[in-house]
Amino acid sequence: MKKKWMALILTGLLALSMCVPVLASEVEVDSAGNVFAAGDMVTLPSDQVFGAFLAGNNVNIDGQEAKGSVAAAGQTVSASDTKIGESLYVGGNSVTLKDTKVKGNVWAAGNTVTMSGKTEANGIYAAGSMVTFSGTTNGLFVGAGKLVIDGTVNGDAIIDADEVKITDNAVITGNLKVRSSKQPEISDQAKVTNYSFEEVKPDEEDLEELEEAGKAATGIGIGAIIMKKLLSAIYWIIAMVAFGMLLCWLFGDHLSGAAAMIKERTLPMILSGVIGWMSIPFAALMLLCTWILAPTAGMLAMAYTLLLCAGLAFAGASLARLIFPRMNVFLSALIGIGILEIVRIVPVLGTLVGIAADMYLIGYVIQKLWIGRLRKKAVEVVEESVAADESVAEETVTEAESNDAEE
Repeated sequence: MKKKWMALILTGLLALSMCVPVLASEVEVDSAGNVFAAGDMVTLPSDQVFGAFLAGNNVNIDGQEAKGSVAAAGQTVSASDTKIGESLYVGGNSVTLKDTKVKGNVWAAGNTVTMSGKTEANGIYAAGSMVTFSGTTNGLFVGAGKLVIDGTVNGDAIIDADEVKITDNAVITGNLKVRSSKQPEISDQAKVTNYSFEEVKPDEEDLEELEEAGKAATGIGIGAIIMKKLLSAIYWIIAMVAFGMLLCWLFGDHLSGAAAMIKERTLPMILSGVIGWMSIPFAALMLLCTWILAPTAGMLAMAYTLLLCAGLAFAGASLARLIFPRMNVFLSALIGIGILEIVRIVPVLGTLVGIAADMYLIGYVIQKLWIGRLRKKAVEVVEESVAADESVAEETVTEAESNDAEE
């Protein structure tokens, strides 16, 4: 797809804004004159600051001034009548700059990016679904779904967009280069000197994929495709079987334990697997957003990934114990894993089998940890009870000896 770089920028900025509720803090200026703040509603303090990094649901830097650079990300970001001494980095769902003067560059990304009024910057670099520019800059570089230029560019304007509109008030003194699927709409009143246009076919990569699919449908390369899928299936069957043999050797007791557990504690194990499979990634993401627990999130994500990698081999080897209880453990594992791996080749059904296998292993691990915790608590209760009985016995003996001494 075209303009993948724009999608990556937007994804990163929106992901940052999603982390805001966990990062909430007060807006304070540190000893270096900088502000580092995040929260639901974030604004710059009234006093002049050197630089700032702001993240929040709504970030407002209206009427403020910074000597250095400012970075802001959020659901909505607005800057009105603002002065920035260096560069401004801003991103979010809705970005609005009005009458904002930036001595450096403006780097903006969002669903809608609007720069209006007397907004000024050395260079403006913007990416978004809808970008509107009506300020003044020495250079304009935009990647967008739709772009409207209604301002002055004292230099070059490099455009990569699906739709481009240049209004009556537009002034471009340098080169205007447009890369689009259709001709831009340029007003006769607009002052444009050096203009060049490069037509781009829509969704070139998609067309290439359709062309390859068409060739395959007409019989060209079908044998190669079948052979490729067959070799891939054979490779994964061998790899999973080898991994299953290793599991039998190292974790044979757990394979038998999982088979017994799914028979005796069917519902708890299934529920644990489903809930764990769905909630662990979300929990890891939330922990990652808290920064201080980022290492814990990393370890949790790593453990989850390892479980997913081992899910099919573990489930095949374990369930084979349940189906073939008297068969050699390695042979039963070979059969179980081979069957699941063959089924996994089938579209849709294979995906469901893979997910079920992962849930099987995750459910077993969660139940094993839970049962272990309950047993530990039971042992602690017993030890406390024994200790209390011994204490009572000692007190009784002491009293008896004291009574004997008095007599």
